[in-house]
Amino acid sequence: MIITVTPSPAIDWTVNVDSFEFAAVNRVASRTREPSGKGINVSVALHRNGVPTAAIFPAGGDTGRFMAGDLRRQGIEIIPVESPRDVRTNITLIVPGQSGTKINEPGEPLEPEVMESLRTACEDALLAADAANQGSPVMLAICGSLPPETPEWFHSGMIEVGRQARAIVIVDASGDVLRRAIPEKPDLIKPNVHELAEETGHSIETLGDVSEAAQELRRRGAGAVLASLGGDGMMLVDADGAIHGTATDIAVVNTVGAGDAALAGYLAGLDQRLDRAACLASALAYASSAVGHQTTLFDVDPHIAERVTVTDAFDRDRRLSEPALAQMTQDSRATAAGT
Repeated sequence: MIITVTPSPAIDWTVNVDSFEFAAVNRVASRTREPSGKGINVSVALHRNGVPTAAIFPAGGDTGRFMAGDLRRQGIEIIPVESPRDVRTNITLIVPGQSGTKINEPGEPLEPEVMESLRTACEDALLAADAANQGSPVMLAICGSLPPETPEWFHSGMIEVGRQARAIVIVDASGDVLRRAIPEKPDLIKPNVHELAEETGHSIETLGDVSEAAQELRRRGAGAVLASLGGDGMMLVDADGAIHGTATDIAVVNTVGAGDAALAGYLAGLDQRLDRAACLASALAYASSAVGHQTTLFDVDPHIAERVTVTDAFDRDRRLSEPALAQMTQDSRATAAGT
């Protein structure tokens, strides 16, 4: 069972246009509205592909009711936590020939009682999953940004909840949230290449740079690092070293949500107790299937598996197609932190 926690869920409003021009009237060709947020996306992808999951999230107002109702209609097990705040709405604009453009609203602050209810819901869900365990590992995925004014201890508290339940704990976040979570020793983190560069303060231009940056984060506390590299595939770095995977001949319609799909695929592999290479291949299959759809709803294309390659004998000097340069050097980060 894979339990996801999304402290800042969203309604994804996807708008498709035949063409787009700034400062002009643009006509909508089609539109969709669906529940979203990193953990929600992971649970939706898992459920659509037959993997047991439950999604925990705060849900308030009309948007919260819409989110809960839509997820129930899809047959997904959900644990909505009552909140006095509406769920935010994000807009994804899709123009032919371009990657999706996303406009995200900030999350709403979580009241202390809502945060406590999220923690209790997580404890109860893990306990139930452990009692019903039929041989598959129990996993807790804490996903996405934190709403404004959320205390720093939120992720550390959630990681501790997972640890006490003997669950595999995953954190998919960025910036300060990721930085604070790593010393709490989650079993897995899932940064993209730009987040790797930002977190380590190093320029990342080659596959070798990716491996070295991931190992640095492991030394800081992360058990394993699953790094999304965009068109350059994915890399898994854990106690057994680094493996790199790619998928070829993939039609790209919309890249929004591809990272969430990749995490879902990797966790699906863990749920089936696959080896590390097969888990990475599953991540690539999910992500490659997701980018072929206009929304975050997708089914895994079984034919993609034959176009996925995973190896530990990759060329460490191979340059990334879009190198990620660190936004701050280690020295400037230390200066900004006042150390």
